[in-house]
Amino acid sequence: MNNIHKLFASHRGQRSPLVGVVAGSGLVTSGALDAGADLLFALNSGFYRSQGSGSFAAFLPYGNANDQTEDLLREHLLPRRGRMPVIAGLLVNDPTHSLEERLARLRQLGVEGVVNWPTVGFIDGHFRGALEAAGLGTEAEIGMLHRAKAMGFATFGFAVVGDGSASRFATAGVDAMIMGLGLTHEVHDVQERRDHIQHSCTLLNAMLEEVHQTGHAPVCLAFGGPITTPEDLEQLLAHSAIDGFAGGSVFERLPFQSAIVSLVRRFKSLLLRAGDVVHPAGFGPLVGVSDQMLELYRRVERVAPFDVSVYIQGESGSGKELVATQIHRLSLRRHRAFVTVNCGAIPDSLFESELFGHEKGAFTGAHRRRLGKFELAHGGTLFLDEVADLSPHGQVALLRAIQQREITPVGGERPKSVDVRILAASNRPLSQLIDEGEFRADLYYRLNGVTIELPPLRSRLKDIPFLAEHILGRLSVQFKRMVLSLSSDFYAKIIEHDWPGNVRELEHVLTQSIMLEDGPILDGKHFEPVSRRSNEARPLRDNDLDLDPLAARRRALRRAMQQAGGNKSRAAELLGVTRRTLYAWLRESSPEVDPSQKS
Repeated sequence: MNNIHKLFASHRGQRSPLVGVVAGSGLVTSGALDAGADLLFALNSGFYRSQGSGSFAAFLPYGNANDQTEDLLREHLLPRRGRMPVIAGLLVNDPTHSLEERLARLRQLGVEGVVNWPTVGFIDGHFRGALEAAGLGTEAEIGMLHRAKAMGFATFGFAVVGDGSASRFATAGVDAMIMGLGLTHEVHDVQERRDHIQHSCTLLNAMLEEVHQTGHAPVCLAFGGPITTPEDLEQLLAHSAIDGFAGGSVFERLPFQSAIVSLVRRFKSLLLRAGDVVHPAGFGPLVGVSDQMLELYRRVERVAPFDVSVYIQGESGSGKELVATQIHRLSLRRHRAFVTVNCGAIPDSLFESELFGHEKGAFTGAHRRRLGKFELAHGGTLFLDEVADLSPHGQVALLRAIQQREITPVGGERPKSVDVRILAASNRPLSQLIDEGEFRADLYYRLNGVTIELPPLRSRLKDIPFLAEHILGRLSVQFKRMVLSLSSDFYAKIIEHDWPGNVRELEHVLTQSIMLEDGPILDGKHFEPVSRRSNEARPLRDNDLDLDPLAARRRALRRAMQQAGGNKSRAAELLGVTRRTLYAWLRESSPEVDPSQKS
């Protein structure tokens, strides 16, 4: 078992994504190493990027791709890679050396993995057909990976959207899949950028479904496309089951090594699909152990598998989109797109174009055909956030689309059938707006197949210690400093605050504190609670003892250890924390929990 196989085996229990860097220089390699990247890829595209050309030059006959990759390895990557495992691209049918010779040279250099690169997947049309007919296509690449695997290499199948290669590589038994979303490209327009990312999620989930149907389970990394920031990757991680991300241009485009280190660390700080976190500390992206949250988890679990519309009611910042995301992940549509629409942010004049799309030339500025949200979500889930803000015109248009299950793009002549599951949310009760004449009752009943009510944070103070631990874990990585917990005085302030902004406000308070304070324990010196209730009128809580964060943690820790049968790795996974944090909690909780239990 080489280091890549060991990495994959250990990754299954981790919550951070795998990050691979395609390096074209020693500077990028050093930056990736310092930032904690997991994998280093040596592809001849990196050679061209280091010369100031784009990655597409790797597919043109400027030289021998395998020679270029070996030169890149010897001169730039291997001297600076530290202990990062290296995966080298290998072009099949090299006329200068046999495949066995190439593989032997790579093994002698210390390469541990092989990927089919440059790949025929980026070629199409008659030329692609001629290559396949001549035996120089995907089957030749699969054969090359078979021989590499027999020599002890970890094998990576580079599959491209739309050419059907994902299932073929998975069936061939590769260790990992690189799922290409196209060459890296930046999109600066905010709305267009979001469309591109949502479209990429749809394409990626289609490839993942191809792999899933083969019965094989390789590690799957997204590659390229519009993913150029950590926020873009976070969207991809939230709405697909990928294990990580690999990129070249996205890292090399940054001019300074410190910027490279910062970006890779931020990629590494993201969480994988929050479905990895389960009871008792959380449920998917949701965190909490109060009775209200346990009831919420139960309702989500019951509702998610059924293809009915769901109306989510809750105050701003209480986590409505997180609930919608978890419903989608547990639904039968989880391998398809999850598309979000903020109804309050769409001008009434653009509503139909935004939801139903438009044809080229439909109006001034319509320079290209644009898919609407319904088409992007076809086969998946459409989340309508702040649906109460829809205008009367928007309500009528939405009702017609839901009733008829079809849409007509602006400027189009023929209606198109769409299959979407509707999830809607609002921070204002729709039933009250109906009484006031501001919302259509018929639309309400179309949206409200089932209602899920989110409790405000002030009614579930028992959850605050777990929310704080969860938020501090992310902030510690983001701000590159160790923050362990909050002081008892800080917790006392938090308990007295009303939290009108709910969890979003709590995250803001903790972010401000971590920026303004030093030390591993935050005291909340700059936070002053605001309460509209007197001590005499303080609402009853589940158990005032639960407001002690250590007491609440001990109970959850004890339940997790019991549920895990004493296995510390499993208990840490149940609680959504690392083993190191678990050991610290065990020491704090002694003698209630025995730290000497065997893993």
